[in-house]
Amino acid sequence: MSNVHGIDENYENESQHTENSLPLLFKINYRGNPREQSIPNYLKQILCPFFSFKSFSFIIIVINIVIFIVSLIPHGIDESDIKYKYFLPPSLETLGIMGDLNGFKIRQSPEQAYRWIMGNLLHSDFTHIFFNCFSILIIGTWLEYLIGTWRFIVIYILSGLLGSLFSVLVAFDISSVGASICICGIITAYLGYFIINWNAIPRIFGVQNRCMLLFFPLLMAFMCIPIFRTSEGSGIEQGRINLYGHLGGMIFGFFLSFIFIRPRDESDTCLLPNKVFFYMSIIICSGFAIIGFLCFYLLDKYKA
Repeated sequence: MSNVHGIDENYENESQHTENSLPLLFKINYRGNPREQSIPNYLKQILCPFFSFKSFSFIIIVINIVIFIVSLIPHGIDESDIKYKYFLPPSLETLGIMGDLNGFKIRQSPEQAYRWIMGNLLHSDFTHIFFNCFSILIIGTWLEYLIGTWRFIVIYILSGLLGSLFSVLVAFDISSVGASICICGIITAYLGYFIINWNAIPRIFGVQNRCMLLFFPLLMAFMCIPIFRTSEGSGIEQGRINLYGHLGGMIFGFFLSFIFIRPRDESDTCLLPNKVFFYMSIIICSGFAIIGFLCFYLLDKYKA
């Protein structure tokens, strides 16, 4: 049996801590004495034990970093933002050319539809991309391990797309950038995962209290509230925080989890039968996508 937190096999047998009795989120293969581990390896085991260079989480981080570096090249750093203590901010002109999320620009011509995707890949400064990539590294690798890569990819992309649509419908002429819409989606997808497997979640430290498992995603979600409240706006020029995009990402990430995440056992879902959540989420997400895009492209309100 593999060691857990450096505890030897004899101690495990004596204390009756078998691998099968460990909670799902604590079944991590820590090997050897923690005091003899290197700091990078120890941090990996604590923060992102399921990290892999082949994972989508790592790939999307690399893509975000490459695009950020490219965005600094055409027009250099936006000097007007330096006085606001933003570090390495790309020029607003560059962000506009590369594809910031802006409903007015999307309606100008059909080929501007690439902004639905590019808006989630661009970032406004170094701090922005650092914390977004760090969030993907910590939160994304855990969720990708729990639900599988392809399910994680679908939830990540659709959360960003539907969250962007929600943002544009509410704030048509505001430009915004950042992967935080997708990140908010995977945060609430975490919450959906726990609800789906509510009765299958094992004991935590010997206590049958599933609320302890809900604490982590809820804490991460509510960490966004102070940012929302202090934001002077919801775009690049106004506060740099896309409030509506974050809210949309959270809403649809939660419902997408019930579509693409399957319970470990059909009897595990609590509150309502799994099929009720499944069909309700399909109606909400597909209904919003169809009606939202039709309204955006057909209504005079959103004409360029």
